[in-house]
Amino acid sequence: MVPPMRMRGGIYRILRVLLIAAVAWLAFHWLEPEGLGWVVLAAAAAVMVGWIGLRALRIRRARARDDQADAWALALMHPPERPAAIRELTDERSATKDPAERARLTLVLAELLEANGDPRAALEALGELSDAELPPRLAAMVRHARAVALLSDGDPSAAQAALDSDPRSSGDPAIELRIRLMQGLIAAESGRGAEALAIARRSRDEALDDPDLTTEARVLEAVALRALGRTKHAIRVMLRLDDEMLDVLVLLGLPGVRALAADAIEARDAG
Repeated sequence: MVPPMRMRGGIYRILRVLLIAAVAWLAFHWLEPEGLGWVVLAAAAAVMVGWIGLRALRIRRARARDDQADAWALALMHPPERPAAIRELTDERSATKDPAERARLTLVLAELLEANGDPRAALEALGELSDAELPPRLAAMVRHARAVALLSDGDPSAAQAALDSDPRSSGDPAIELRIRLMQGLIAAESGRGAEALAIARRSRDEALDDPDLTTEARVLEAVALRALGRTKHAIRVMLRLDDEMLDVLVLLGLPGVRALAADAIEARDAG
């Protein structure tokens, strides 16, 4: 199914082409009796060449951005590549004037800094953003990233305060569910395991067919079980994740999640 926004964009492009063609046809028939029809043809050819050149430039830029994003994602999983990616992101962010684009770059930078074991640097970068300048969806993502960094830095109460700092809803059910899952992690780290477990199970039901959200709910369930002293059960829950996800969590998870993932891998390898 074609997304509505993409469908509307395609319709508008077709209408623009038809409008330009109609204007060119009228201009040609108006100027042809004066022997100037060639002007219209030359102008149309110039417009076409310019349009093709602009499209090619946009495609090259889009591909360059995709390659750059792929490199940053790869750096998350390969620690030796992180310093170069962090420097590149820092430079890109400094050169960007648009608040939304700056926020997107900062979110990636914060994730790299967090993965590199420097949550305070991630907080410093995120602290330079003004939530009031951002649309609700992006502002919610920034609040979530701040909470992640604060929880990683061992301050669950500050993490909760970061989530509560802006009452606006993101308008995106997936982001709202991720915020609730973060509240569950905060509850677990604050010793409220039963509350965290209830959030995990309710969130898993709401995740439906989203595999990423289902995985996050399962991880929260394991963390909550560990907070309740049910460590063996927590490891069994973690072992329901595939091996690749466990490897990712050992590298990129919050400290408590990393420890659980490592215990699950050890249990898996032992038997």
